[in-house]
Amino acid sequence: MSHQPDRTGHNPAIPSPYRRGSWNRQRIGFVVGAVLFLLPLILPVPEGANPLAMRAAAVGLLMATWWVTEAIPISATALIPLVAFPLLGVLNAKETATNYGHNYVLMLLGGFFIAKAFELHNLHQRTALSIVKLLGTSRRRIILSFMVATAFLSMWIANVAVALLMLPIAVAIIAKEEQNGATRDGGRFGLALMLSIAYSASIGGTGTLIGTPPNMVFVGIFEKMFPKAPEISFAQWMLVGVPLVIVFLPIVWLYLTKFYRIKGRFQGGSSVIHDQLAALGPMTTAEKRVLGVFVLTAFGWVFRRDIPLPFGTIPGWSTLLGVSGYVHDSTVAMFSSLLLFIIPAGSSSGAGGGSRRRLLDWKSAESVPWGVAWIVAGGYALAMAFAKTGLARWLGDEISWLAGLPTLLMVLCVVTLLSFLTEINSNTATATIFLPVLAATAIAGGSNPYLLMIPATIACSCSFMLPSGTGTNAVIFASDRVTIPEMAKCGFWLHLIGVVVLTGIVYLLAIPIFHMTSALPLWAK
Repeated sequence: MSHQPDRTGHNPAIPSPYRRGSWNRQRIGFVVGAVLFLLPLILPVPEGANPLAMRAAAVGLLMATWWVTEAIPISATALIPLVAFPLLGVLNAKETATNYGHNYVLMLLGGFFIAKAFELHNLHQRTALSIVKLLGTSRRRIILSFMVATAFLSMWIANVAVALLMLPIAVAIIAKEEQNGATRDGGRFGLALMLSIAYSASIGGTGTLIGTPPNMVFVGIFEKMFPKAPEISFAQWMLVGVPLVIVFLPIVWLYLTKFYRIKGRFQGGSSVIHDQLAALGPMTTAEKRVLGVFVLTAFGWVFRRDIPLPFGTIPGWSTLLGVSGYVHDSTVAMFSSLLLFIIPAGSSSGAGGGSRRRLLDWKSAESVPWGVAWIVAGGYALAMAFAKTGLARWLGDEISWLAGLPTLLMVLCVVTLLSFLTEINSNTATATIFLPVLAATAIAGGSNPYLLMIPATIACSCSFMLPSGTGTNAVIFASDRVTIPEMAKCGFWLHLIGVVVLTGIVYLLAIPIFHMTSALPLWAK
């Protein structure tokens, strides 16, 4: 790829839709955030609330406003708790700082390092192109193959990075169609192909814990608020996430191909894929070694803890080694990261340095999206403050009626609310703001926190209407091949379909897998 995302996850070569004519919004957001910060500090404390809770609320309102309006870079906003909480007496400096070195922050960084190694040695391109070649070259199958490749990569690599990878391949195919004069459909094929990348990247990210930041926000906040609860393992999440991807992806494909009336064969697609694969040449030693580290990492995550089965239990490697109480998924991520810095790339890596070059060097590692890690960490700090000051409990009491609804209706309400909210706000920021409140709401209503937190987490990744919801939508919009009205028109109906699909998956699959009941579990009391 010719252009790479910067350290905050933005690609400097693609104009961000958030920044087009947004200077006034940023200035207004800066002022509004400051005013909202001051109000809880000077107004009388509401009945039943803690004065410290109002200070935590002040910081939360400031961060939420600055996140939505991007008054300052969103990653910089995530650093506010490091200053504000100690000065306001909400959390001391040590308590606040521990969130920025949290296990799940380190796990996310490890995932970024692996993704960077994929990118350096073009393994992600080879994987995507091979899947596209495998699934065929009819116009409908091209869209399906792009969606499968994008979703698979998004389970392991940052969604925005995957969208940026797939974008030039899609542009080449669309250009080939235009060159062949096959544009009598009014550009519908190009629109469907571009939107399929954005949507499948978001859906694929829900498949694993590291696939999308809201998943990491959830597990970290859950661990902070309920330290006595059983740990949510990588494999346990996949039991819900992977079936969701398998079910939802074909539905989105059918919807897109029907909505844009895609049909017929496309003669130029196979030559584009063949030419790009040929340009990559045979698989290099470095690619094989990176693939080996990736497989080892996936194995380490999935099989770290014991896996109970109807006929017995598969012991995890941590149990076999007697270290189950000492290791975490972040241990696996950091071990794999060290391997990338240790293992030579081999003389066939195609870069200078020959066998002395490693699979990953620090100069390349510096370009991973560190800012995303700080956003997740800032969310953990906010959640800790909400819990410790009683703010989350007070807010939860105010909307405890939600947890008293029938389970199916409760899940439907949460999915609908969060999926629409994330259309106008960053999905990571939305998860950060609402998950602590939803956890407290469940407790106030005497329900399992999973019942509100899991559907909310998944819903935060299902933004289909506007560029502001997810980075993948922003990348596709910034390509200037999709307009906001086109995205909104197609995404609205898909959004409604998504609400039904997500509600069904959570109700039929997540509830039994996570042992959710309507009663409040002991670990939540």
